[in-house]
Amino acid sequence: MKLFEPIKIGNIEIKNRIVMPGMETNLGDENGNVTPQTIDYYKQRARGGTGLLIIEGIFFDKIGRGTLNMLSIESNKYINGFKELAHVIHKYDAKVIGQLYHAGIQSTSFMTGEQIVGPSNIPSTLTGVIPQPMTKKMINDVTKGYVEASARLQKAGFDGVEVHAGHGYLLNQFFSPLYNDRTDEYGGSLENRTRFAVEVANAIRKKCGENFIICFRLNCQDFIDGGLLINDMSLIAQKIGQEGANLLNITAGIFDSPYYPVVPFMNRPQGLYSKFSKTIKQFSPRTAVCVVGRINTPEIAEEILQDNRADMVAMGRAVIADPYFPQKSLENKRIDMIVCPACNACLNQILIEEKLACAINPNIFEQYQDIKPAKKTCKALVIGAGPAGLEAALVAKIRGHNVLLIDEQDKIGGNLQLAAIAPMKKETKNFITKYSHLTKKYGVDIRLNTPYSKDILDEYKPDVVILATGSVPSIPNINGIDVENYKTYSEILRDENPSGIKFAVIGGGMIGIEVSNYLSGKKKQTTIFEENAVLGTDLYSLVGSEIVQRTLDDDRILTITNAVIENIDGRIISGKHNGKGFAFVFDEIVVATEPTPYNDLETEIKKHVSKVFKIGDCKKKRVRKILDAVQDGYEIGMTLETAELMPSSDEIAGGESISDEVIHKVNTSTFEIEDMPKYLQVLVEICNSNESIQKKSKKSNLKFQFRVVPGPSYWINITNGKFTTGDGEMDKPDVIIEMNKNIAAGIFTGEVNAASAYMSKQLKFIGPLRHGMKFQQWTNAVKKELGFEI
Repeated sequence: MKLFEPIKIGNIEIKNRIVMPGMETNLGDENGNVTPQTIDYYKQRARGGTGLLIIEGIFFDKIGRGTLNMLSIESNKYINGFKELAHVIHKYDAKVIGQLYHAGIQSTSFMTGEQIVGPSNIPSTLTGVIPQPMTKKMINDVTKGYVEASARLQKAGFDGVEVHAGHGYLLNQFFSPLYNDRTDEYGGSLENRTRFAVEVANAIRKKCGENFIICFRLNCQDFIDGGLLINDMSLIAQKIGQEGANLLNITAGIFDSPYYPVVPFMNRPQGLYSKFSKTIKQFSPRTAVCVVGRINTPEIAEEILQDNRADMVAMGRAVIADPYFPQKSLENKRIDMIVCPACNACLNQILIEEKLACAINPNIFEQYQDIKPAKKTCKALVIGAGPAGLEAALVAKIRGHNVLLIDEQDKIGGNLQLAAIAPMKKETKNFITKYSHLTKKYGVDIRLNTPYSKDILDEYKPDVVILATGSVPSIPNINGIDVENYKTYSEILRDENPSGIKFAVIGGGMIGIEVSNYLSGKKKQTTIFEENAVLGTDLYSLVGSEIVQRTLDDDRILTITNAVIENIDGRIISGKHNGKGFAFVFDEIVVATEPTPYNDLETEIKKHVSKVFKIGDCKKKRVRKILDAVQDGYEIGMTLETAELMPSSDEIAGGESISDEVIHKVNTSTFEIEDMPKYLQVLVEICNSNESIQKKSKKSNLKFQFRVVPGPSYWINITNGKFTTGDGEMDKPDVIIEMNKNIAAGIFTGEVNAASAYMSKQLKFIGPLRHGMKFQQWTNAVKKELGFEI
């Protein structure tokens, strides 16, 4: 395979054509240091056979920082950490370069605490923050920053650097007439707009010499009106290659792009950017070209190389999902691969300032075969063969426990089977493929077409029962709704030829969008009724920015938001939209509101078995993501013999403190808006006793007003570092934070990241953005103090 042929980049030979692109992990610490977790993470990918590892975004200037735990190379004190990292990677005959990162206008004061900068005073739609236009001195200082950072990484033993000039970051902003309206030598013509990047490339080459890889990460297109097109980028890439870069890493999109997010979702074709990299390669025949974008199998990687669309292939999420993807490809062990489904759970973790995690691979530091046996084994009955139950049964079996997994359906997968039917989520089947293979490989006893019964308990006599019974459709409380006049989303998705032409879909979350797209593919006309102002409030923010827009642009789908359905009479739906009445007639009505956890077995089983655990969707009041379900399964599988039962609500109600009650409600997702006063009381108590917060706030006099829309208002007042709270409106607040009612509870408890909600327009911030960081710090402190299970 060409995939495993060596390649020379300048004077440096790389053993194969597989590249791990730079992807944030949040595994560094808050000071930007490389941590043992950082090293373990990259060690696995180097050991697994990747030829070139590009270490995640590394900032050299705080103003350009992108995440709170981003790695730093802003001074010499960071060199030793990177030196250790390079040493570990080189042990496995892999090469390593570091991605130098400056977010420009795509940073925010939430991250930096300072005024952001850009080519002009044009903001990114992502943040809406007006940047300070960079002076020539600032441009020279940033160029010097790139050079000094490169020299430090070279001193640490790195084989090169990658300058991130794509995805709408600083240098990409200078390229683009959408964000650059300068009239000096850095604006206007394409040559002028490329000047900053050329100066950076020249300066790094002059400082670091020829035995050093200089890679530029570039968009092939911005995929936004007024943005850069392939012809522009081919000329920019050509110029940068002529001026010092010897590797061009081709990607696409900026964070404002409505259809092509920077990390494409599973609905996009495999290798979708390779047709563009082929054009760039034709313009730059003497510069090596790498391409990224939905390359998740050895077959698509080899096809791209054989067709001369690129010299190397970047397979980022593929090696998060399976660090040993390269080795398994080389050894033709395709069946053992865990194939990335491109669900973007990993990306969302970074956006919400959590550590990197993968939905299909619950332990990014270890393979299943490396799991150690339990010191004490037990018999476990797992009820439900969805992702949570499958993961729990698999891991428990690997650890030596005696496991029986039952499910009343005739296939494994639970609701994954439904998700894989939706046109936009077909690669959900990768989860089913994984569990089909691994449960057979490790000998998990699975009995399908087997509903729970007391006879099974009597026969099997388990020590532990794990309930992984998932969720079921929930029926909204609407006057006139009757089992005779609606179908559930599950019934529609299982129907290959749904009858009727005009469909009403009640619910515009992920399920409603999936159903509508499915029906559109069947040439049906669909109307989505959603009570919120926008569709997809339960989607990952960047997934939603693409999926929602494509749904809105579908001619077969009509969307009615801010909809209040008051009555259903047969097939007639009536209600109000923005206060005005409506009435529509449909052939079919589909209920696609958020499902409800299925817990009907819990009380009965607890009569006979003392240790009963709930995992996955049945565990909490709100249905969760597949990442949560798989993590639940992995964790109970790894701790089965020692896991402690959570106290009941009744036990908590009789507990000693408000904190106990808040912890329980957060951990069981029963925390509601009505619980805010208790939470805020806990928050101010923690802030008043937290040494770090008190040190930063002792001279602060600030008023924070929180408004739930629609809903109540609350406030926090800080007077010389003393925190107090209450409900209602404050007089002349310094900061006003307005939150959609669906995310309000999560914002306070930390389940929803404030910066991410702000960027997805579910949170409105009025006041100095630097104070937003304070709010983020408070919620993080509460999470840490209370040990929230998020």
